[in-house]
Amino acid sequence: MTRLMGFLGGGGMRDALADHLKDPLTLALAGLGITFAPYEWIGGLFLALAGAAFAMRSDPEQDRRELWLVMLGAFLASHIAAMVWQRWPAQWWTMAPPVQLVMCGTGFLSRRLTRIALRLAGLIEARSEAIADRVIDRVLPPEDGPHN
Repeated sequence: MTRLMGFLGGGGMRDALADHLKDPLTLALAGLGITFAPYEWIGGLFLALAGAAFAMRSDPEQDRRELWLVMLGAFLASHIAAMVWQRWPAQWWTMAPPVQLVMCGTGFLSRRLTRIALRLAGLIEARSEAIADRVIDRVLPPEDGPHN
């Protein structure tokens, strides 16, 4: 660590890096891929969960597990949207929205995405036997006929 500090040169940069390395929330967010301020991410996360809750009020959940899936989906979708927003190239004719707005909108839309994912999982489960038979037929060779 002291070698790294020696390579950084000036004391100001060294002190700023040391301060950031002491903050566990900043390290956790950096590990998740978020490099903007932690308060922006936390605010965006709460707005994403609020957006998902608002969407759920307009279309109530059908199952208890759907509530937790929506909240987990809002967390994951807003986190991924924040990472994409962070790396999206800004053009001179566009104005980048705040990351909290992007995360809130993604949380709101995650309600619909969760419902679509649950329906798709239900359809796959209903046809799982036919799907497994087709996969086995394609992967394993047929049993009839001599094998030399």
